[in-house]
Amino acid sequence: MWRCWLLCSILWAQGLLVEPLPHGLSVAPLLHSYGWGLSVYVPKWKSSYSGTFWIGDLTSYRSKYEGRTRSAYKDQGGKDYVFGKLYYAYLFQLIWGYQYIVAPRTIMSPLQVSLQAGIGPSFALLKPYYLEIAVPISSTQAIIQVDTYDPLRHTYNDIVGEADFYLGFDKLRITPGLVGQLGSMIDVGKEAGLIRSFAIGVRAQAFTLPVKTMHQYPSRSMWVSGYLAFYIGNAWK
Repeated sequence: MWRCWLLCSILWAQGLLVEPLPHGLSVAPLLHSYGWGLSVYVPKWKSSYSGTFWIGDLTSYRSKYEGRTRSAYKDQGGKDYVFGKLYYAYLFQLIWGYQYIVAPRTIMSPLQVSLQAGIGPSFALLKPYYLEIAVPISSTQAIIQVDTYDPLRHTYNDIVGEADFYLGFDKLRITPGLVGQLGSMIDVGKEAGLIRSFAIGVRAQAFTLPVKTMHQYPSRSMWVSGYLAFYIGNAWK
């Protein structure tokens, strides 16, 4: 470790280190263990090696048990659906943290590696998952009604297919929680004014109420996931 510090000191004295600019803004597609979405990264460097950051995410959350079921009414226009699904789930997170450069960028090397740790509020947004249900009105006729899945009333032969995605936003439920993050940011490129960064790490989620999206599987109030993102943006003084 002391050799690294000595080398960095020598490079800095020779003016070879590329110092990060104080402010920045970038966006990225974000993948995590249970879905994907969009992320915004706002760094604020306090010195040549350390600083703080804000990250805001909106991502999907998909249970590993979800699988598409072929509609019994496929030949009549029925759409495939997820049998037993109760809610669409999305995660909104706002993370504040500390970051430290362990391998600074130089005029000879375009790579900069920093470590990050952060914490902040997380919100699970739950929107009802609607189905088109065939309701018999006679021995030969049925009408289509839109409803959520009820295991006491609906079987495979009752479900025509998935209903319109845009239904149910007026019944959105919000469950608050907390998220913690440990990760690394790898910046590429020789220009400090351009943000081109790979982010990789792990997050731990905990919510005040269990998050349940599938009827036949248990709900969860805590989980750990990995994440991967590539941020593109700009930095300035």
